[in-house]
Amino acid sequence: MSNGGRRVIVTIDESAVSLEALEWVNSHSILLPDDDVTVALAINEDFSRIAGPGGWQAEGGGGLDAVRNYRETIIEFERRGQRSLDQAVSAIEKTGIKKVNSIILKGHAPEAITKYAKEQKADIVVCGNRGLGYLKRKLIGSTSEYLTHHLDCTVIVVRTRQDK
Repeated sequence: MSNGGRRVIVTIDESAVSLEALEWVNSHSILLPDDDVTVALAINEDFSRIAGPGGWQAEGGGGLDAVRNYRETIIEFERRGQRSLDQAVSAIEKTGIKKVNSIILKGHAPEAITKYAKEQKADIVVCGNRGLGYLKRKLIGSTSEYLTHHLDCTVIVVRTRQDK
């Protein structure tokens, strides 16, 4: 961290909600010139989440094809993720922030972001809110809810227009 700047993590996930959150951050002067900003995206490499239970939904019907398709899927996720990260970094840099970098985290987003934020001793974590209802939030989980309960730093949850 340079000259007293804050460590800020802005999370994205390639959704319209995270783009709105990024636009909100850039338009509300949340970031200061001396901040050390990291744009983070998490990729869950859990085989069952990508290919279905036991890999049966993978193209090719399983076996070596499933493994190859799994690897290709992860590589494609990383390519797309890096493109999104590059666009987010560029958007933040256009606001005059000088120290902006990006990272692809591996694992389930809530836990991966929490672990990274704690390791980096983040001062602020920014995330979007999809506005899940109670049942969906309990079934599939809410990243923003998880972060607010598991991080000791300030967590800014940007509500989308449809949530308001």
